[in-house]
Amino acid sequence: MTVTVERIDPLSETGRLLFAGSSEEQIARYGRDGGRRIEDLARPEVVFVAALLDGRPAGCGAVVPLDGDTGELSRIYVAPEARRNGVGRAIMAALEAEAQGRYARLVLETGTAQEESMHLYAACGYSPIPCWGKSADNPRSRCYEKRLG
Repeated sequence: MTVTVERIDPLSETGRLLFAGSSEEQIARYGRDGGRRIEDLARPEVVFVAALLDGRPAGCGAVVPLDGDTGELSRIYVAPEARRNGVGRAIMAALEAEAQGRYARLVLETGTAQEESMHLYAACGYSPIPCWGKSADNPRSRCYEKRLG
């Protein structure tokens, strides 16, 4: 199986398909979609990528400017049928490459119902940090950061 990752417009057909999968996953796990709207990811300063597994849409993710030298990873998603094929790691690597030279660090927020995501982030070198903003007091939120060299 071959994984490729490319920067795409989130409002494209592939972008919408993957974003919808991400939203469905959030609703299934938490009863609501608490993430960003797709339009928020279509801004020029946001990097949105799609992962393809043997040419088929398999996952997505974005880097969104947070403040100054910090970018936030958002909407990291791998379709259930594509999991355990290196898609998540490929998305993380592509987003980090896009962020290199632009940000000194990347942060992200995930939920306790996404244990596999927390394992992925730790395996990719992300460390737990206190949550911020609307996630600061949410006991179901877990936040991470990685300093970029």
